[in-house]
Amino acid sequence: MDTPAHPAIAWPGFDAERALVLPLLAALMATPFGERCQIDGVRLARKQEFHVTLLDRQMARAAAGYGEPQLRALYETLRWIPRRTGRYALLHETKRTGTGLLECWSLIEHLQLPAMHSYRAVLSQALGPAFDDPVPHVTHFVHGDPNGIGVPHVRALDRLLVRAVLP
Repeated sequence: MDTPAHPAIAWPGFDAERALVLPLLAALMATPFGERCQIDGVRLARKQEFHVTLLDRQMARAAAGYGEPQLRALYETLRWIPRRTGRYALLHETKRTGTGLLECWSLIEHLQLPAMHSYRAVLSQALGPAFDDPVPHVTHFVHGDPNGIGVPHVRALDRLLVRAVLP
């Protein structure tokens, strides 16, 4: 894929009550799909904010026991430079809301981010297998939930994946 390289991402800070996310520059997140796209009859809206979720909220709470200084020190030993792949996937999930069910769709792009695998491998050894098998990705388009669909690990991706999407 012929896109500018994303700069290295400095430590974003840690809060045990929030997901640990790596912000991505919106200016580097253009896709071949434009600002709106329709896939399999579903209209998806372009997100305005882009990030990679390193640890979801549940993982962040568990990682808090490892200690923020250790989390940061581990983070800073790695090169956090995401590389776009141009490989897209359509995800679907039915979420429960206070008023019923919400059909949610996301179009994600897989990323190459070896540091994420290394980071979570260390946490997996220290804190348990819940940190195994990350899926580095960025969500570009959503329908239903404006935040998209969480993909904490490969097993979740297997459950949520509808199909690969070609540009």
